Amino acid sequence: MIHTSKTMRFGRKPVRTAGLILLLAAVALLTLSCASQNSNPKAGTVTDRTPVLARNPDIAGGVLENGMSYFILRNSEPKNRIFLRLAVKAGSTLEDDDQKGVAHFVEHMAFNGTEHFAKNELVDYFESIGMAFGPEVNAYTSFDETVYMLEIPADDQEILEKSLLVLKDWASALSFEQEELDKERGVIIEEWRLGRGANGRVMDKQIPFIFGGSRYAERLPIGDPEIIKTVSRDRVIDFYKKWYRPELMSVTLVGDTDTDMLKTAITASLGTIPAQKDRTNRDYFPASTRKDPAVLVYRDPELPYTTVQILEQHHAVPTTTEGLLKDALVNSIASAVYNNRINEITLGGNTDLLAAGLGVQRMINPQQVSFLALVPAPGKFETGLSIALTELERLEKFGITSAELEREKTNLLQSVKQAWLDREKQHSANLAGAIVQEYLYRDTAISLQDRYDLFNRLVPTITLEEITKKIDEWFTGRGTLLMVTAPENASDIPSDADLLALWQNWTPTGPVESYAEENLDRPLFPEQAKAVPGTIEYEESLPFPGAFKWKLSNGATVIGYPTDFKANEIIMSAWSKGGISLVSDAEFPSAAIATSYSQMSGMNGFTAAQLQKILAGKTVSAGPWLDEAYEGLWGSSSVEDLETLFQIATLYFIEPGFTPEAWQNLYAQLETVASSRTSDPGEVFADLKIKLLYGGNLRRSNLTEELVDAMNPATSEKTYRERFAGAGDFTFVFVGSFNKDQLRSYSETYLAALPAGNTNEEARPSNIAFPKGITSDTLFMGIDPQSRVYACFGGNTDISPEDYELFDALVSLLDIKLRETVREAMSGSYGVQVGGNLVGYPQETYELFIEFGCEPGREDELFSAVLSVIEEIKTSEIASTDIDKVRENYRRSREEGLRNNNWWLSQIVTKDMQELPLETINDGERIPALITADKLGTLAREYLNTANYVKAILKPAKQ
Repeated sequence: MIHTSKTMRFGRKPVRTAGLILLLAAVALLTLSCASQNSNPKAGTVTDRTPVLARNPDIAGGVLENGMSYFILRNSEPKNRIFLRLAVKAGSTLEDDDQKGVAHFVEHMAFNGTEHFAKNELVDYFESIGMAFGPEVNAYTSFDETVYMLEIPADDQEILEKSLLVLKDWASALSFEQEELDKERGVIIEEWRLGRGANGRVMDKQIPFIFGGSRYAERLPIGDPEIIKTVSRDRVIDFYKKWYRPELMSVTLVGDTDTDMLKTAITASLGTIPAQKDRTNRDYFPASTRKDPAVLVYRDPELPYTTVQILEQHHAVPTTTEGLLKDALVNSIASAVYNNRINEITLGGNTDLLAAGLGVQRMINPQQVSFLALVPAPGKFETGLSIALTELERLEKFGITSAELEREKTNLLQSVKQAWLDREKQHSANLAGAIVQEYLYRDTAISLQDRYDLFNRLVPTITLEEITKKIDEWFTGRGTLLMVTAPENASDIPSDADLLALWQNWTPTGPVESYAEENLDRPLFPEQAKAVPGTIEYEESLPFPGAFKWKLSNGATVIGYPTDFKANEIIMSAWSKGGISLVSDAEFPSAAIATSYSQMSGMNGFTAAQLQKILAGKTVSAGPWLDEAYEGLWGSSSVEDLETLFQIATLYFIEPGFTPEAWQNLYAQLETVASSRTSDPGEVFADLKIKLLYGGNLRRSNLTEELVDAMNPATSEKTYRERFAGAGDFTFVFVGSFNKDQLRSYSETYLAALPAGNTNEEARPSNIAFPKGITSDTLFMGIDPQSRVYACFGGNTDISPEDYELFDALVSLLDIKLRETVREAMSGSYGVQVGGNLVGYPQETYELFIEFGCEPGREDELFSAVLSVIEEIKTSEIASTDIDKVRENYRRSREEGLRNNNWWLSQIVTKDMQELPLETINDGERIPALITADKLGTLAREYLNTANYVKAILKPAKQ
């Protein structure tokens, strides 16, 4: 396949222009490790006398005698899980000048020794009960808070008590052993290193520009690497003792267990932490707000394309009243309308503007911004900017149309309805996040029932006048901050003075008229489009309750598994053999983007933008995909919109769209991506990996300008129509809350009525051989002191059914052992990525890769350690504790998967594609029984040949 990066397969899913925008990218890097913050979209401050929002009445809460707040909520999804959060109102803004980065340092030390868990015992313990470091055991540090997160099984009281002991230790009893502290310096430096590159340099410029004059400009959570290297143990402890106090903390438990029992357990554990008598006031620092327009232009040789961000800063107001919630809804509607209009322009063939977005976002606790962000096409800076500003002008001058308002109201009401129908299936992690959000940011954690009632009461009252008024509040004039990032060689960016004048004095190039609505008064799927219905030839029962397989009269297969995991969710996957292995090399570049071309064109005479309008208020999505060996469809819907899903799936066969406007848009995106990739060290490194692995084979290439030049719409359309000419060899899998009789009716009316087409296709093997011996190369590129090491083991082999079952276990074992060695013991990397796959069709091949970032100069040392870990797994008895970790992680992951529609869809599709028996999905103990030291050692010897691998190294450019 053509790759646009090392992870994205081009043509699998449609290109999304929004993916080009690095919207407020700097702010996204300000929270360490992985935290997302909901923004309150109200701009400015007003007196609000509307009713106060009520916290979810099911949340039990209070304050312990020591001042710590606690919140408890019983929730049964996922089953047998409890989610724990310890939120501390202490982040990087509280650091002294010689402590920059210490708040984050303390967070790291929480996993490296406490009173009751020495060194790495804490991580070892959670791995032993099946909870992985990262997904279920994690933490993050931001400007104003630090939050610790655990997910644990609910079926063992001892696990709960031990987990609360962990929270207690985190809150009051970290060890800060000198040896562990010194080792962790290296890990934090590697985390800092991971954030460098062009985006890191952009952040270095933009954060002081946005927050200049405030504490936020001087206290990035990652800190000062020189201070991290040298700060004393005493100064780290000083921060911990000063700010980790019960009255600045909350503990939140949400999960599948008894509320009263949890309150007793919390009191017995965290309630025993003594309150501090001598307390320093916890001050919150104001954010600076620029009043006069200012411009920042930053050029960088590694930036791939130009971005523009226009901002205006506002005081952040937490969502605590009905009026503020309505403000959020009004903002949501106005943003959606602007973004839809831009989407209509770009999909309509305009190639001067690649993407744009408008909205409001909370950046830090006390501040939010109104923003307009855009990506102009290369060489089209002023034209692209003018298009985005013209649409903003149109919105400010005329507001939105009544039809747009009704569509967005319908979408809002439909979205809250879907959530409400699944009110018994809310995920505990989301509920815990909302509670923590209230504690830290004061946004009221309302119940889903209240949200549903409020939406249904407030949304219908929103008027066109309210929308227009809200839009006027977003920007004073043209905004107050303009930030441009651009490649170093971009020649279309005006000087700072000219840019300031262009921005502030901008006027549209012609008259700005009100938005004109189209007449779309015709059905998506008219009655005359329906063919004569087919029939179900026979039915076969499958080995899960209620599951079945139908053979349709045109040869297609339907597999259905009705579930109650979600009250209103149906998901679909469909595939057939063939893929783009069947096209010639000359056709390949165009074929690889065939499904993107079709999806961006729309269907049945409707453009993609028009489809968005006529599907307003429906919960349905679907699209085609195409890879090397298969073609297929993905889709999902609510119960009431299931027929629409069938109609869309049918139209992708019989009435796909292919418009010149969509081709222009797609081609412009591809040109931009292809031409800009060569400036990005990560992308050029991805090219090196692909070249070493596949020898420059066209069908395993990243996106290049040469490939884009070879694309043409006629060939792309031809490929699509050939691959989706009939459904006779397709298998359609449906999982979710469908009614079997309804599914039968739609299958006969739509799927069985499709033409059969060629039902005997097979994909062609690529016959691309994995290189023999050790193949390696080094790329010297990049400004910052960053290195990356990549190794891939691969080849052709006979893959047994047992190999498929155990391969993920081997990856899991490697992940654990390499983290222990490279990160924990050697402080060599922030993390080691391990992954891979076994491919059984059209030829049996495998790849298993290992990749990590590190300090330049340590590449060989750390890779030697990786090889040593591999050899130890292959030649020595694997420790029973490690086998137990892998087994338990599988059991606990499967336990959650059994209540998840996507897990079941993946399992059924994978087994069916691999022609493995579906009944093996039911046997939960079969794979744990297979996970033994002997079997994993044997598997490692087969798939990890240390005399046969590809290695690529990225080092900084030679000075």
